[in-house]
Amino acid sequence: MEHKVDQLLQRGLSIIFQLSKPFMKEWKEVLATLKYRKDSLVDEFNVIIQIAFQQVFLDKIPSVDSFILSLLTEWQNRFASKYDENESIYLLTTIENMFHKLLTERKSSTFLDHQAVQSVFLRILDQTLLARDLEDRNEKWVKNIISTNIIQMEWIAVINKQEEYQVESVVCSEQNQVDSHLIDMSTSLKASQIDHLSMAIARLLGTNRDGDTILRIPCLNDTLLIGLQNSSVAVTDHEIEFIRGMYLRQLKLRHLESKLEWKDASLLFLQHLLRARGADKAVKAISEGLVEYMPFNRCALFMYNHYEGKGIGVSGYNVSNPSVQQIKEEIFKLPLIKKYFHSLNHSQPLYFANAAQVLPKKYVHEYKLKSLVVLPIFVPTKSTLIGIALLDQGEDSQFDVSIQTLTTLIKFGHYAGELLFSIRDEALQQFGNANGVLTQREKEVLKLIADGATINEAATTLHLSSYTVRDYISIIIQKLAAKNRTDAAVKAIKMNLIS
Repeated sequence: MEHKVDQLLQRGLSIIFQLSKPFMKEWKEVLATLKYRKDSLVDEFNVIIQIAFQQVFLDKIPSVDSFILSLLTEWQNRFASKYDENESIYLLTTIENMFHKLLTERKSSTFLDHQAVQSVFLRILDQTLLARDLEDRNEKWVKNIISTNIIQMEWIAVINKQEEYQVESVVCSEQNQVDSHLIDMSTSLKASQIDHLSMAIARLLGTNRDGDTILRIPCLNDTLLIGLQNSSVAVTDHEIEFIRGMYLRQLKLRHLESKLEWKDASLLFLQHLLRARGADKAVKAISEGLVEYMPFNRCALFMYNHYEGKGIGVSGYNVSNPSVQQIKEEIFKLPLIKKYFHSLNHSQPLYFANAAQVLPKKYVHEYKLKSLVVLPIFVPTKSTLIGIALLDQGEDSQFDVSIQTLTTLIKFGHYAGELLFSIRDEALQQFGNANGVLTQREKEVLKLIADGATINEAATTLHLSSYTVRDYISIIIQKLAAKNRTDAAVKAIKMNLIS
């Protein structure tokens, strides 16, 4: 299996390199737009892209992992280690979607080619943003240990043993604030013996006063070094075991999140979608899967009706389905779309601490919305935004969302987009108007009209009166929001309602 995955990744990287010239031509145009929007990391990304494609001119395609590692090394050598994760997600997905667009324009491209490119960008996210996110959360967890005040601590250092002992992170208590450059120096330390690290950290942090004690707590492959405020107060075995247990639980959680949420959840979601047949089951599978496989409690799924220029509700999960399906809005009048369309159109999930910033007040009050995640339902093979999903954790629920969740959601949005696009016309016919789908008799009438029959001829063929046929045509025009019977026939053909 790993060999097959490696083959897919290598295929994706090869395709990216093959498309380097047309990509760079389009990238120059996109770059101007991005700079106009004043995105913070555009110049850095531009430099890294130039470096990446130097491999093409060397006529050498490296392995995907070594390729990503080389780019990460260049980034660390050239730019600051801290960066805006949301901006990085947006730029990476923008670049990926540009490659999908180029693939679509190439007649010889296959769906497997699109999957291969997706796999490369998935690996990039996996090795950069998610690793960074876990490091940040590890620091937060250590802060939680300090905040318990089970013992009085000045600082905690997490030490990892590889070839040498090295400092993974250092966190100081609020009472012992230390300059950030001293923290950075501490986290760069390595030594053959852990005692040497203890002394060096204590000196850098200014806590090597007489009588100070450094507590050492082994935790699997890590060791916690804890600088105590008062060496005269004995630390009990119970307190040590409490700290060790708290840290080990956090390690277990980090392991589960990195192995399950990111890698397996998207595959489970895709498998869930593959069983859906027809518009009803497809929209239900999407809204249900976004709750079942991600950390949310409610989902409302909306599609863009390109025939009418409106957003329409198609499915709700753990929220009233009929009420969602009654929603129809001219989307370009909504604050969400007016302000964030560019980001959504590049498949970037968005988090809002306050839903009232982007949604009409009537919906905020009706559904008791607080925090909100907006997921673009995007079709990468068509470079098309087909809808959005609104996700939250229940009525009046205020919550935060991790970078890991946002990056995982990108692929959820892509998988949902491909499924929804395959049944788009059927779904729009079913959910796009208040009166529902065309009946079989209405389809028969419309088919005859589309074939050029007059009202009287259609009436004769169907053994109906001309008045009845006129009534059918009026209903059809209303259901399809058409201008006249000719327009209704054209729309019905486009929507695959008649052949």
